[in-house]
Amino acid sequence: MVKSLEWIFSTDRLLFKAINRCKETTPYHMSMGILTHLGGAAITVSIALLLLMVSSPEWKAAAVQSALALLISHLVVTVFKKGFKRARPYLVIGDSYVIRNPLQDSSFPSGHTTAIFSLITPYMLYFPGLILILLPLALIVAISRISIGLHYPSDVIAGAALGVGTAFVFYQLWMVFWI
Repeated sequence: MVKSLEWIFSTDRLLFKAINRCKETTPYHMSMGILTHLGGAAITVSIALLLLMVSSPEWKAAAVQSALALLISHLVVTVFKKGFKRARPYLVIGDSYVIRNPLQDSSFPSGHTTAIFSLITPYMLYFPGLILILLPLALIVAISRISIGLHYPSDVIAGAALGVGTAFVFYQLWMVFWI
């Protein structure tokens, strides 16, 4: 078990270094620093509320589930961050790039990644054609969190799983109780 954990932590650091790349600011880091905001609270909450207000009847179920998943997953992330005191990778791994004014709370799990996946998953479930647009968008947000030095790969994997899982629970509940 100890060997397995050591391998996981070692692999996590190696992947972080490969995605984060270097200490200097590059166009890659600048673009990721912009794209990362697509998973932030201001954008995800605004999109969820907007879609709730303007959705046609065939989109309404996805909009409601998306908003509920976003809300509940945010609460779960808050609990996890208080329970898992994991230092941000830029504080632990030398020679890593980090944005200006970086976060210093717990890195596990990635809230931005959780938010974007909880927001888009209902739309991908109801409208599979959107997967080609929404999934790459969410993956870019996840990778951006690593590239700007704030999360380990395992943080974003956990965030993605939490976002998808929360959205899927609401999808299943909707199918049982609202159809």
